[in-house]
Amino acid sequence: MSKISERLTKLGQTERSGFGFGARATSTKVPVILIGMSIKKASDAANVNADLFILGADAKGAAQATAVKDAEIWGISVYGGSAKEIDAAVEAGADFVVAEGESAPGAALRDDDTAKGFVVAPDVTEDRANAIEAGPFEFLILDGTDLKLPLNVGTVLDIQEQLARYSCHIFLKVTAVPDQINLELLRDIGISALIYEGGSISKEDLALLRKVIDLLEPKKQKSSAGATIPRASESTAQDEEEDHDHDLDDDDWE
Repeated sequence: MSKISERLTKLGQTERSGFGFGARATSTKVPVILIGMSIKKASDAANVNADLFILGADAKGAAQATAVKDAEIWGISVYGGSAKEIDAAVEAGADFVVAEGESAPGAALRDDDTAKGFVVAPDVTEDRANAIEAGPFEFLILDGTDLKLPLNVGTVLDIQEQLARYSCHIFLKVTAVPDQINLELLRDIGISALIYEGGSISKEDLALLRKVIDLLEPKKQKSSAGATIPRASESTAQDEEEDHDHDLDDDDWE
């Protein structure tokens, strides 16, 4: 399993390491929403506190094979090139491959140990959405760069309308920095990561965003055992049955 796939399965959970024979146990809480940074060159990740990095394609759309040093999780994005460049990037340590649209080489979808991502256009048809849903993608990236804060009901419903088409993890590409209330809304509708362009968010805003996300708890699950209001016909039938039972009881006493 790729690192990013494993991380996504543990959103909001606490990872524990070290046990037995005197080993020192440590625990780390995985955030409920990850912070991703899309970078143009590997060196852009230096001193940036993000959970994952997406190394952009070169001028021809091919994968870059320069390792993102000191990054726990990093991958590449492609919209051109060939399998050769992708193989070189994976050899350098890329954990996932993001296909930027349908012009990306089919090699980006190969069945290997790397995770797969796809940048979804905002105007895909229902048939194309079904095809994407059936694809080998661990996560999809949606465009939220025009997202205005604070979120209103209409905006939340617009995002949910897109999310309702897919069952995999959804990353939202953004420019705005949500506060706690808006982060809770994004968490509740199913956003797994926020993706920023390198240099589009200050270190101060990034640190504040990290602090607020770290305080978020996982979404509360609704109880499936709710009160059910009987329909009028059901209520009448139940009353008649109870009356009939009383009649039988009276007959037993006579």
